[in-house]
Amino acid sequence: MSYSRSWFYNNIYVPFREGRYDEALNNASRYNTRQSSAGFRRIYDSLIKTLDVVKQREKPPSDKSRLLLQLARLDITIEYQKNRDVLDGDLADGIKAALAEIRRDLGTERAVREAEALELALNAVLAYQIVAVRKRREEEEWL
Repeated sequence: MSYSRSWFYNNIYVPFREGRYDEALNNASRYNTRQSSAGFRRIYDSLIKTLDVVKQREKPPSDKSRLLLQLARLDITIEYQKNRDVLDGDLADGIKAALAEIRRDLGTERAVREAEALELALNAVLAYQIVAVRKRREEEEWL
């Protein structure tokens, strides 16, 4: 399974991971997604809670196998929501690719950087696209 074609992964997550913040933010503001805020909320909280554990910088994490299990569960949940058309396919594939990197590097400083980058990428898409689109729709309905 290749996620290299995910626009979210290549143009938002990777620049955040590599410290190219202006580029990542600019790309997040131009991201074209059909993602609804309701569908995004279904996985967002679980993702952030798990990423917070990864970012605790324990070497190795106190229960690495349990954290690997949680990351695998997230991958399955994301695929399920993607297949139900609750989660945008490009976004889902990008998140899954980032999670695969985190699983591979778990217990290292690199995994911490990847978790921070994924959190920034998710928050940027949420702020620049998902919430902004909902607000624009509400404003259009009001007019």
